[in-house]
Amino acid sequence: MKTNSLSRERGSILLVALIFSLIIAISLGSFINLGQANMRLSNRAFYANSAVNLAETGLEQAMWSINKAVDSDPAAWTGWTVSGNNAWRNFTGFTFDANSTGNVRVYVQNHTLGVAPVIIARSSITPYRSSAVEKWILVKLSKRSQFANGLVAKNTLTFSGGNAEVDSYDSRLGPYDAPLGGGLTNKYDRGSAGSASITVSSFSLSNSKIYGYAAIGTSDYSGLSVGPNGVVGAFGAAAGSIDYGRITTDFTTNFPDQTTPTTFGYSIGSINSATTLPRFGDLPAADGKFYYNVSGISLSGAPSKKLDISPLTKVVIRITAAPGSSGVSVTGNASINVLATGKLEMYAECDVDIGGRGIANANDPEAFYLRSSKASGSAGTQDIRISGNGQLSAVVYAPNSDVTMNGGGSSGAVYGSVIADNITVTGGSVFHYDEALSAATSGNPFGIASWNELTTASQRSTYSGLVSF
Repeated sequence: MKTNSLSRERGSILLVALIFSLIIAISLGSFINLGQANMRLSNRAFYANSAVNLAETGLEQAMWSINKAVDSDPAAWTGWTVSGNNAWRNFTGFTFDANSTGNVRVYVQNHTLGVAPVIIARSSITPYRSSAVEKWILVKLSKRSQFANGLVAKNTLTFSGGNAEVDSYDSRLGPYDAPLGGGLTNKYDRGSAGSASITVSSFSLSNSKIYGYAAIGTSDYSGLSVGPNGVVGAFGAAAGSIDYGRITTDFTTNFPDQTTPTTFGYSIGSINSATTLPRFGDLPAADGKFYYNVSGISLSGAPSKKLDISPLTKVVIRITAAPGSSGVSVTGNASINVLATGKLEMYAECDVDIGGRGIANANDPEAFYLRSSKASGSAGTQDIRISGNGQLSAVVYAPNSDVTMNGGGSSGAVYGSVIADNITVTGGSVFHYDEALSAATSGNPFGIASWNELTTASQRSTYSGLVSF
């Protein structure tokens, strides 16, 4: 009897042990499956993030080609398949951890730039022994204007003298302060000035007035120094009033070096007497522009001492004077006249001094582009000065040079937009930002107007035929 009882007890214990072992095995199996599922989810999430990065790599390749095409680079679309207004390319050979591979298909609509391009990128990463992870991104582009602001300094912007002013107008509506009807005039408190420096007081306003907006590179207001009578605000603002709602912090710039075009042109020495360009018999280049290499411009004295740019022509002047030398000088009653419907682009590394009667160009700042070709980090300095009663209606792009506006006299003023490394505004200088330049996108790079990930089958179906090559 005892033997049978002991056997039954042993059997019960064995049965319980087997049940516990089964429970433990099931639990361990569940934990292993859960761990594997979490690992798979983690891997999928990792590859999903990698797929987004891969899609953006394809977008960057397309952006590079588009902006090279803006610069008329013949190699812009090398390696792409091009048909009509569209271009596409499959970038392959990407490898990731655990023997995973990837590729990204990129399709560019309107690659000929007749209208703003649209880019579709479809990236795919195939993990080892798993299905592919895909990300689809749709990007729409728009042209950017380098001259969306009035006075922009990469480094310091300094007002001195106490009575300088900044405001705005729109040359598309006529001359500055012209009557527009209904008691309105072409004059607005939407001028703008800014410094991208992160140094304290890099933007020194003193007692001058900005009727519009100010921007500073610092994360707080320490980048702006204002005198007791300085103004940032709307017309009619009391002396000493600052509207902080019109001040932007963390302002940054991205102004690349300006290269001088290398298109063949005519060499005509220096210009120091009455001259008209293009000259009779000169022929334009293939792009329709007339190119001239000029050793220097020195105009002074009587009003007859002037350089005229003929109507309906586009002229490019490359000043060949050495950096640091005085290559362009306009003084007395002399001037440079860009006649109505004419266009002048001037490239220089030398010093430029515009006084006298300055630049006359029918109230169209876009008719005269003054571009500094001084490279970032190059030796020496370049000074661009607008002084006396000199009128400058222009777009000045000199990101590695210094610009000084010294007094305006009774009639002197600067119209347009100025970009420089350091800007100094002294005396009674008056600056009128031309709001029309915010739409001046010709020759400028494209920027991203919208970025959207296509996540649903419905969204992807619209473009699947384009990125299934």
